[in-house]
Amino acid sequence: MNQATVYQKYKLSVVSGGKPVLPRSANKSSCNKGIACLTHDELNYIVPFNNQIKVYSIKTRQCVKTLKFANNQCLSEVFVSDQATIAQISLGDVTSENSAQRQEDRELTVFTNDGRIIILNYKGKLVDSPKLLQVKLDQGETVCKVFISDDNTLKLLTSKDSVVEYTYRIYDLKIQDEPQLSLEETFDNVILSTWSSNDRILAFLQKKDNKRNIQLHSIFDDSLRKNFPLSSVFASQNQSSSSSSTNSKYVTSMAIDRMGEQLAMGFASGVINVITVSDLQGRLLKWHIDSVLSLCFTEDGSYLLSGGWEKVISFWQLSTNMQQFLPRLNGVIIDCQSVGYDKYYSLALQMTENSTNSDFQLLLLNAADLTSKLVVNGPLPVFDSAVKNTIQPISAVATKASTTVTTMNLSKKKQKKKHLKSKRQDYTTCASIHPVTKQLYFPHMSAIQVYDFYKNEQSSYQYLASGVNNSMGKVRFELNIKDPVILDVKFTRDGKWMATYEVEYPADDLLCSKDLVHNLKFWDKEENDSQWNLRTKVVNPHGVGIPITKILAAPTTINGSQGFLTADNEAGLKYWSYEEYEKNWCLTKLSLPNFNHFSNSVSLAWSQDGSLIFHAFDEKLFILDFDTFRIFESNNTTNEFNLDSEVQAIQLINNTNLIVATRTTLNVFNLLKGGITNSFDLHPYVNGVYKNGHLDRLISCDEKTGIVALVINQKVKDEDGTPSADYKSRVVVFDNDLSNKLGCFTHPEYISWIGWNHDTDFIFLDTECRLGVVGTTVNTEMSDEVNKEGILDDLQNGTNDFASQLQKLSSTKSTNGHAKEDEEEEIALEFINGEKNHKLINMNSFTSMLDNFQNVQMDTLFDRVMRVIT
Repeated sequence: MNQATVYQKYKLSVVSGGKPVLPRSANKSSCNKGIACLTHDELNYIVPFNNQIKVYSIKTRQCVKTLKFANNQCLSEVFVSDQATIAQISLGDVTSENSAQRQEDRELTVFTNDGRIIILNYKGKLVDSPKLLQVKLDQGETVCKVFISDDNTLKLLTSKDSVVEYTYRIYDLKIQDEPQLSLEETFDNVILSTWSSNDRILAFLQKKDNKRNIQLHSIFDDSLRKNFPLSSVFASQNQSSSSSSTNSKYVTSMAIDRMGEQLAMGFASGVINVITVSDLQGRLLKWHIDSVLSLCFTEDGSYLLSGGWEKVISFWQLSTNMQQFLPRLNGVIIDCQSVGYDKYYSLALQMTENSTNSDFQLLLLNAADLTSKLVVNGPLPVFDSAVKNTIQPISAVATKASTTVTTMNLSKKKQKKKHLKSKRQDYTTCASIHPVTKQLYFPHMSAIQVYDFYKNEQSSYQYLASGVNNSMGKVRFELNIKDPVILDVKFTRDGKWMATYEVEYPADDLLCSKDLVHNLKFWDKEENDSQWNLRTKVVNPHGVGIPITKILAAPTTINGSQGFLTADNEAGLKYWSYEEYEKNWCLTKLSLPNFNHFSNSVSLAWSQDGSLIFHAFDEKLFILDFDTFRIFESNNTTNEFNLDSEVQAIQLINNTNLIVATRTTLNVFNLLKGGITNSFDLHPYVNGVYKNGHLDRLISCDEKTGIVALVINQKVKDEDGTPSADYKSRVVVFDNDLSNKLGCFTHPEYISWIGWNHDTDFIFLDTECRLGVVGTTVNTEMSDEVNKEGILDDLQNGTNDFASQLQKLSSTKSTNGHAKEDEEEEIALEFINGEKNHKLINMNSFTSMLDNFQNVQMDTLFDRVMRVIT
C-alpha cells in the first residue's frame, strides 16, 4: 500500500541582502556620490539600498527600521518593476505647504532618478500606499539633486549623459496638485559638478572650444556668478604646458565650501589645488600619489578632507597646512562628506579588489575622535564574471582594478557591448551556509564575509589569507600584485570545523609566474570566539600545480563528520580527517589519478551511512567503496556510468535517487533499480553558459525531505526583439525523483547561487546582491517524514549497510507481472523539454551492451536489444 505524500506549498520572496545605493557613482561627472541622510535629532542614519531603505541607530549601531520595497505594492512597482533608483532622500514632506509638517521627523521624501516623488512614513507601518507624484522629464534626463531653501523653494538639478560630457539643467519645481517645472539655466559640456554642503552653491568644470572653464553659480539668488578659465589656475602656479604631464592637468574631483570662498580641485597626479575665489590665488597640497577621488570642506571651511586610492582619509588644516590621517580603511575612498554640522564625517568606500562587482561600504565617523559609529554594507559575493553596471574608480595608472583617464569614456560602452554580445557569461558565485548558525559565508578575495540572513547585516569580515593588501595596502603599480584568493569554503556537519581552499599567485614577469600554489586550510572556532583559528595548512595537497576542484564534508557516520573529501582535475581523490592522537588533520585515504587528461567537470556525493562515494569526472560517474577507496565491486550493480556530456553536478537524494546534471540533460538515477527514471533537456540553458562544475551552485537539495531546487537563468530581449544585458531566472522545486513539480517561480534578475539552509528553506543570491528565500508557507511536523522510503527504514549507521542493501535489492528480481501505471501528471515546463515514460530509452541505455561487441551473433545482438527495450 502506497503511503500518500504530503508536500508543503513553496513560495519565493526577496527579503534580505541588497547593497548600499550610490546612484551618482555611475555619473562620472558628479563629485558628490553619497545620498545617505542624517535625521534632525542626529540619532539615526538613513541609508538607501537597492531593495529597501534602512534606518540605523548611531548609538546602538543596529538597524532599527527597514522599509522593504517588496512589502509595498507602490514601492514594488517603482523600484522592482520599473527598476527606478533613489536619487535623493529628504527629511519631512517637502511637498506640503505646512512648515511644521515639512520639518516633521516621521516622514521621508524620496526622489527617484526618473522624476517620481514618494512620501513615506518611515516611523510607522508601511501599510498605507505612500503619496506618489510624477515630474515630467525629457528623454534621457535623470534627476541628480533637489535643493530645498529655508522657505521651501525647490530647485531640481538634472543631468543628461552624452558621449564625453554631461548636460545639466536647473529647474524651478513647484508642487501644487501636480509638479510643475520651469527651466532656469542650462550648463552644457560639463566635465565635473559639485555643490556646497548647505546646498546653496554649484560649481561646474566645463569644456568649450577645447578650453576648460570653472563656473560658480548661486542656486537661490544671484549673489555668486563667476566664470574663469582653468588655465588661469595653472598660470598662478607657474606650470608650463610643456613641462607638466597630462595627469597634472586632469581634474578628478572638486569641492566648494558653504560660503563660496574656497574651491578645491584634485588632480589625477595626486595634487590638490585650493583656490581662493576672490583673487584666484591657489596653493598646492601634496601627499596623494594617485588620483584624488573625493574632497570636502568642513562647515566652517577650516579643514579639507581628501581621499583616494591609498585607503587613507587625510585632514588638511588650511591655516597651517598641517595634516592628520586616518589610515587602513577597507576600501578606496570615493566620497566624503561632513554631516551634522561637523559632528560626523560620512565616507563611501569601494573595495576595488573585487573587479566583478561594485562593492560599496558606507562609514560614519565621529568627527571628534575619528572612531567609527556605523559600518554599512551588504553581501560581498565575488562573481565569476563582471556583472553589469560595475564601475572602477579613475586612476593615473593602468591596473586591473582601475579605469584610466584615456579609457574612462570607453570602459562603460565596452562593458555594455560585452554583455550584449557574449553568450558565455557566467555570473555564478561561491557561498556556503553554516549548518548551526545558518549564517552565509562569502569568499571575498583574501577574506571571508559572514552575513546573517535573518538579521540582514554583516556579522564579521576576517582575512584568512596573508597578502600585501591586508598587511600594508597597495597603490599605483602595486595594484597589479595579486593577493591570494579564497575559492571555496565548506563546513563539517556539526559546524565545528571549516575547510578553505585558496590559490596564491606569484609575481608577474617571472619564470615561475604560472606556478600557482594551492593551499588547503582547516579552521576551528571556540564558542565565544568571533574569529576562526587556523589549525592545519596543507600546501599543494594534490601535488604541485594541481588544483582542488571540489570539497565535500563527510556524513555524521564517518568520524563524527570530522572529515573532508577533496577531488582534483585528474580524477584523484583524497580523504582528510581529524585524528585525536595527532591533534591534527591528516591524510587518511587517497585514490591516485587514473586518467591521462584534465577536466574541471568534477562533482562528489556521499551516502548518508558513509559506505559509498559517488565521483563524477568528465563524462563518467563512478561508485566507490569508502572502506577500500576503490571502485565498488558487485556482480549485480553497475558501478560505472557513461553520460552524454560532461557532468556538471550530482546530488544524492534520500540514499535512493542520484540526480546527475550534465551540459545537456538532467537525469535521475534510481540506485535501487539501477537505471534512469527521469530525464530532462537542459541544453539551451546550460550548454556553454556556465563554466565546468559551476552548475553545482544552482542546484540544491533539502537533505531532510529530498526536495530539489533548480535555477534556470535566461537572457531577456527588449520589446523590439533586440538582445539586452538583462536576465530573468526561474526557480523550480521538485520532489525527490523529479516526478512532481512543487513550484515554479520567476525572479527578475540573474540568480548566482542557491543553497539549503539546513532547515526547511532554500536561500538564493542574485547579481544585485539581494538575498531571497524559497520556502514553505506553513510549518508542519510532517516535513521531516516526507519522501522517506520504507525500504530504507531498517538501515543502521554503519560502513557496509547501504552497499549490502543495494547489492541485495539489485539482485532481487521483480515478481510482479504487471507494473502499475503511473497516475501522476506529466511535468509541463515551458522551458524544460522532457518526457516521463515508464521505460526511458536514451544513448546510455545501450552502453553496457556495446562494451563487448566483437564476435557477437545477430540473434544474440537482437536479444540484447530487446532486453534493454523491454
